[in-house]
Amino acid sequence: MTAPIHNLRQFLALLEERGELSRIRVEADPVLEIAAITDRVCKQPDGGRALLFLRPKGSSFPVATNLFGSLRRVCLALGVDRLDLLTERMAALLAPVPELGVARLDLQIASQPQFSRFAPVAGQDADLVTMATPDLCRFPFLQSWPGDGAGEGHPRYITLPQVFTAAPDGTSPNCGMYRCQVRGPRELAVRWHPASGAARHFEHYRRRSEPMPVAICLGGPPAALFSALLPLPGDLDEMTFAGFLRSVPLALAACGSLPLRVPAGCEAVIEGYADPRETVMEGPFGNHTGFYAPPGSAALVRVTAISLRPEPVIPATLVGPPPMEDCWMAKAWERLLLAFVRRLSPAVADICFPLEWVFHQSAIISLENPHPGVVREIAGSLWRTPWFGAARLLVFVDAATGAADLSRAAWRGINLVDAGHDLIRDESGTRLALDATGSRLPRQPVVTDEAVEEQVARRWREYGF
Repeated sequence: MTAPIHNLRQFLALLEERGELSRIRVEADPVLEIAAITDRVCKQPDGGRALLFLRPKGSSFPVATNLFGSLRRVCLALGVDRLDLLTERMAALLAPVPELGVARLDLQIASQPQFSRFAPVAGQDADLVTMATPDLCRFPFLQSWPGDGAGEGHPRYITLPQVFTAAPDGTSPNCGMYRCQVRGPRELAVRWHPASGAARHFEHYRRRSEPMPVAICLGGPPAALFSALLPLPGDLDEMTFAGFLRSVPLALAACGSLPLRVPAGCEAVIEGYADPRETVMEGPFGNHTGFYAPPGSAALVRVTAISLRPEPVIPATLVGPPPMEDCWMAKAWERLLLAFVRRLSPAVADICFPLEWVFHQSAIISLENPHPGVVREIAGSLWRTPWFGAARLLVFVDAATGAADLSRAAWRGINLVDAGHDLIRDESGTRLALDATGSRLPRQPVVTDEAVEEQVARRWREYGF
């Protein structure tokens, strides 16, 4: 582990030092142009570079995109040399738990001393200055695709927010990454998932007929942003998990006008209230499928205050057909999830979320010494978890093939599968598993002769290569 990164400025400086940042000094328009540039860069080999747009049209605030758009930058953000270290750390955290239970996993993790010691500490953020008049229109928030927000004519979105909420009594704090549509100088439409912590809090406030405080942070410690993105179990506290990710507790500062705490060191903090009696239509929004997500009901947040660091840098991301930045960010979750999956099914050697599948919970899963029937058993077990409950396809291969070897997995998936036996459907018929382990086949696999392999390696230069 390297020293933790406390804010976006520090991360940008590190990226520049490592040759991972490009500064765009000419004017670029947040309406479609910045997204188009980012799309072209993030599809370069290994994700291209992070981008810092110094002169976004219509705003004095620079925009940073593609910050985490490669495995190298994800590792830098989380302070690890390789992402497999996340698997090792999570496995060590889960080791003292005698019997892992998905339904109570949040409580099991929270009770571990090696987790709770990373609970946030009290901090202050003296650098933040409150705007005299809150105005979201001063920010260079992006329009990513031509049809974004076409339903009601609001095309710009905050695409990399950390949205903080809590229960009415202040307990069960939650931080999630939900898209936020800018509807004017002091209005946002926030679309949280129905099963999210924010949605549960919103329902509590609806029953009380009270507006819910909402704080939206931009920037800050990268570990906090990753925790907001991850589908953590139950009510596990995201900010404590962020401390666990970086091995140092986060400092949280009190909001200026709300009973919420947010990470110190943010570039901007937007404060407001969502009234459960008032919703709006948000969307459509172009996403990772290559199509627009249709318009839907969203919470209306009325902004009451905005605080800024001097000359703030506004982080943004772009989602669309892969590869995209969020695909690489999800690789961090893949490595953490592997530790959970191995505890639930010890036969699992590795998992891989192909970039094209990741957002549908689909995966390639390799197994140690697979035998007939084990794939059906493990697939059923994974489908009962929240992480694979909506998986459209699970492909199982043997450990020798390797979950991350997409070419060999595809080869085996065609050549070793008997659809009558190896194509497994769940009871609903909506989820599929493919047994490409070859464990049922009586045929002798083709393998190389070790002695000949050694001879060829020894004489390689002699052959003239």
